This record gives sequence, C-alpha cells and structure tokens, in this order.
Amino acid sequence: MATSRRRGSSAPDPLAGVEDIWSKVKATASVGAAADPAAAEAKDGEAAAETPSVPTSHAEHLETYTLFVGQRQAGKSSLITAFHNPTKDDTPKPTVALEYLFARRSAAPNQPKDVAHIWELGGGSKLRNLVSVPITPQNITSNVVAIIVDLSQPANLIPDLCEWIDIIRARVDECVAALKQTNPEAASALEESASLRIPADHADARVVRPMTIPLLIIANKYDIYKDMESVQKKTISQALRFVAHSNGATLLTVGARDKASQNNLRMQLTQLLFRTSSSKKVELTNHDKPMAVPAGVDSFDNILKIPPKGTDVADFVGPRSVNSDANVTWARVMEDMFGPKRSLDDVEGEEKKEDEVFLEPAVDDMRSQRDAALVQYKKEAERKLQLEISGKKSSEPFEVEEFVKVVQQQPQVDHTCLGLLLGIPRCAEWRGGRTETAPGQ
Repeated sequence: MATSRRRGSSAPDPLAGVEDIWSKVKATASVGAAADPAAAEAKDGEAAAETPSVPTSHAEHLETYTLFVGQRQAGKSSLITAFHNPTKDDTPKPTVALEYLFARRSAAPNQPKDVAHIWELGGGSKLRNLVSVPITPQNITSNVVAIIVDLSQPANLIPDLCEWIDIIRARVDECVAALKQTNPEAASALEESASLRIPADHADARVVRPMTIPLLIIANKYDIYKDMESVQKKTISQALRFVAHSNGATLLTVGARDKASQNNLRMQLTQLLFRTSSSKKVELTNHDKPMAVPAGVDSFDNILKIPPKGTDVADFVGPRSVNSDANVTWARVMEDMFGPKRSLDDVEGEEKKEDEVFLEPAVDDMRSQRDAALVQYKKEAERKLQLEISGKKSSEPFEVEEFVKVVQQQPQVDHTCLGLLLGIPRCAEWRGGRTETAPGQ
C-alpha cells in the first residue's frame, strides 16, 4: 500500500540541485540589465530584453512630402502605381485636382517605419495654385517634386516642362523665404544641401542653378519614343538633358513595358522619398536607350558636343550662366523638327473623357432635357421677335417709344442691330430706360 509523504519528513528531494528554467531566465535578465543601464531603467516592470538600447537618430521615423505634377495624360498615376504597387495591373482613373496616398518603409527591424506622403496634381497647369498644399514652409526641408512629361508629344516637351519648373521654383523660393524668417539655420542647411548636388569642382558649378529641393524629371512613354528616328531621339534627349542639368535635376526616361527603366524609376524614387543611398550608381545618357542621369553628373560640354542644326553652343550657355533665351531656342528647335506646339488643355475633350469615367445617369438625363428645353426656348424667342419686327415694318412708321417697348421685352437682343432692322439705324445707345438718337432722326 502506498503511503504519502508527511510534511516535515526528512526524506531526500529527488529535484534537489536541479536549476529551475525560470530561474535561468531571471538570471539572464538580471545580467542584461546590469550590462545595459538604459534597459535597467525600463518603466512599469518591463523586461529589459523588450527595451533594447537604440540610437535616437534611428528611433525617430522619417517623413517626406512628394508632389507629382506635369502634362495632362502624361502617365503620372501610372508611374506612382509602378512605384507604390508594381504588381497592380489596373488602368488608373484620371486624377481629379489633388489626390493623396502614402508609402511606408521599415528602415530597420523593430523601428518606426518611414513615411512618404505622395500628392498627385491633375488637370494641368490651370490648377497650379494647388502646389501650395504639399509645398509649405513647414514641409520644405522634406519636399521632393517630380515633373512628368509625355515623350509622345515632343513639340510640347520643353514649353510645358519649363512652365512647371517656373511654377515649382516660384513656390519653393516663397517657402524658403518664409523659412528664413522662422528658422534661418534650417533654411541655410537646405540651400547648402542643394548646392552639393553640383560638386564644387564640376565644370558647370558656376552656371547651373539647382532648385532648392530635389527635383526629378520623368519623361514617360519611352515605348513610343524608341520607335522614332535616331536624329529625333537625339534632339529630344539633348533638350531634356539640358533643362534637367540647368536646374540640378535628375532625369529619367521610363516606359511601361521596359523593365530596366521601371527599375531605375523605383530605385530613384526610393532614394529620394526615403533618403536612402545605393551602392549601384546608374548613369545612362545614350539616347537610344532609357536614360537615367542623376543630378550633377551631366555637363553642358557633353550635352552640346554636337549642337542641333542651325544653332551654336553660345545660343544656349555662356561662361557664367545659362542664356535667358536658351529654353526658347530649344522650343524652336523642337518646333522645327516636330511641328507647332499642340494645346494639351483641350478642355472639352478632356472633360468628356472624365465624364465618361464618372457617369451619373439621372443627372445626365436631366441635363440633356434642360439643354434641349433651352435650345427650344431660344428658337421660340427668336421666332416671336422676327414676327413682331415684320408686323411693325408692314404697318405705320415705327416710333421710338415702340422701339423701347420691344427692347424691354427682348433685352438679350443687340439694340443697334434691332434698330437697323426696324428702320432706325442710329438707335445705338440705350441708357436709363430711354433710347438716344442722333439729331435729325
């Protein structure tokens, strides 16, 4: 019969001398706390192993503010999708005004994620005032701008690109001036960072005028560009490289079906939006292939080694500055080769396309009915006026008082024309409810 051990028995304990696993954990934690004073100060009884010592600079996450602008239907939404969600195959809808999204990236394990705030401005330059939403004095030290142009419309490239550069530069200069009033040190650091994009020993250091914030120029639709004639591609690449280098910008040409250019796009955006660096340095200036020209690596000597036909190097750049008419000269060269600039702000055609995307049958039907009613009303008003005019002509001579009466009933009619129709050719002025005629009428 088995017997239970009584309390206070002197029988030996079979687990004596065996170290408990929880004792081991406790001892390990104690050693870690002694070795790391910062961890030993953990509050609310947190284990030291859960609060590793981390440098403050890495504990604070990074935030950047990027704005995509450019020509209408140049592919801004598609490029953002290629960076933000490259596996998505859906065709993006047209951007209405200013749209926002964000991207996150972990700089290190167990650290706060860096955030890239991304805005896209649709509608072309007519909505230029909205650039002040993401570009502010508070965000200017973390701003990035990407200007998108359409390679399938070469005659429009330079005028539209230069217009957007002027818009962005004006807003950036305004924000930097405001920052100097509140934080001169930050403004000075920002300007110094901009000057470093063009090395001091660069041949064009005194000529190039870099924008204060990072600028990326993306020439989209390379798939169409690659089928152009060689001389056309060379002229386009020269013009884009010149404008990009003049403003201290990075230049990319990107095609939707070209994997190499898509990889260059993602690499450049990652570096700019998340302030990373890469050991892989890409510099491609061959006009027969997708270009990737980082800021500060190009030069006017290389760009203008063979100037476009009918021009000279002096037409574009001088010893101390870029010629003020250089962009106009490039626009003329492009126009001579590709024809006159075509208006991309063809509002009626663009709005019809947008209306087809955002259909509202009930509203559209009512609008059609009201438009038809308006047309019918105008026709009826014109018919009544003509009948009244013809009736007056067949009767006694028309008097001024009767003319006034007709004008009051039909204010939308041009009074001078009506006077001519009614046989009173000099009834030209209508003031204060009376008609003035010249003497003798």
